[in-house]
Amino acid sequence: MEKNDFDEYVICSPDECTACAACMNVCSREAISMQEDDWGYWHPVIDAGRCVECGLCRMVCPVLHPLNLHRPKKALAVVCRNEKEHRSSSSGGAASILSKYVVAQGGSVYGCYQKNYREIRHIRVDEDKDIALLKGSKYVQSEIGLCYREAKQDLQDNRLVLFIGTPCQVAGLKRFLRKEYPNLYTIDLVCHGVASQRMLREDVEAYGVTRDVEKEKLCVNFRWKTKSGIRFGIRLWQTGKEKYSILKSTRFPYDAYITAFMTGLSFRENCHHCVYAKSDRIGDLTIGDFWGLGAYQKTQIKANEGVSLVLVNTDNGEQLLKKLQSELVIEERTMREAVQGNANLRAASVRPQGKDIFKKVMVEKGLKAACHAALSHKKYFCMVIVEELKRFSPLVATFKRMRLFINQIRRQ
Repeated sequence: MEKNDFDEYVICSPDECTACAACMNVCSREAISMQEDDWGYWHPVIDAGRCVECGLCRMVCPVLHPLNLHRPKKALAVVCRNEKEHRSSSSGGAASILSKYVVAQGGSVYGCYQKNYREIRHIRVDEDKDIALLKGSKYVQSEIGLCYREAKQDLQDNRLVLFIGTPCQVAGLKRFLRKEYPNLYTIDLVCHGVASQRMLREDVEAYGVTRDVEKEKLCVNFRWKTKSGIRFGIRLWQTGKEKYSILKSTRFPYDAYITAFMTGLSFRENCHHCVYAKSDRIGDLTIGDFWGLGAYQKTQIKANEGVSLVLVNTDNGEQLLKKLQSELVIEERTMREAVQGNANLRAASVRPQGKDIFKKVMVEKGLKAACHAALSHKKYFCMVIVEELKRFSPLVATFKRMRLFINQIRRQ
């Protein structure tokens, strides 16, 4: 086992580690735990007293042993036919419909669940009523825990398993399993990067609402649907209430956490050279937002109500999707359109110029001060102007029509 400069056992370089937790899941001696560094990013820490140096942790590490990626067979724009299901989803509702099918077959689904703003983690769901727990975008790194072990047990029991996560989490599961399972479906998400839960905790608690609400009952929304499209920000709400009520709502770029996320300042270091940020994918299916739908060819789908981009990467994924065609509105689109609308299908998020300043100031003065120190006044002002213009739906619609017209001329 290698050691770093601090005489601690390490599995892979900290700047390359994705915190997929495959190493922790595979260790039968319970010698590995995921612990936060100064910025809240998780890294595996090995208890030398428990470690027997079997090497399994290095064997399953996707950083040290990369997996083969799949070239997508087709790109689809997808919307759930059920309006209630569609409205309650972050995008087009494709993931929920796929999850419902697997559960209906007696299978289990693994996905990200927000118990509260302090506890966002992957859980196992095997009942239809619990699928709603996995809904919603969480712009923070989900804690994997030991769910790879649970998924393996389900697979060995011949249950259908659907695993939904970031590409590095899907890679972590596959490396942990070390063999192919015909009853496993994987969905990787189009990921821009992940921030730490420590940063989110600090941001939420800065608003002071935790004085009046139990921390276990306070949750966060990172995005919501409006007439003019999807909006990003921080909305705090309390669980256990009969009626959904917003305690605090701050739009991008007026909230420090969401601003640091949208500019890439808060991402893990490995996110800036992510090996999965390309059109070739790790999962059977890839799901994201279909940004820019209609920019290159006309569409019958109302793009401002949320549309899922689905990349069909394997035969396994294609078979799963075919079983649900009656419940989904599906338009086949070009890969060019899908890639153009999602920068992280082309390359990893660029490391911001102010990243080193952000990390230094955050340790010394906190998240809000770090965000202000790292962003120039000019850039912040431009973000404010763009976001304010987006509030005018007629202007947004006109801009989209102009973009479609220009792109049509370019193709001629």
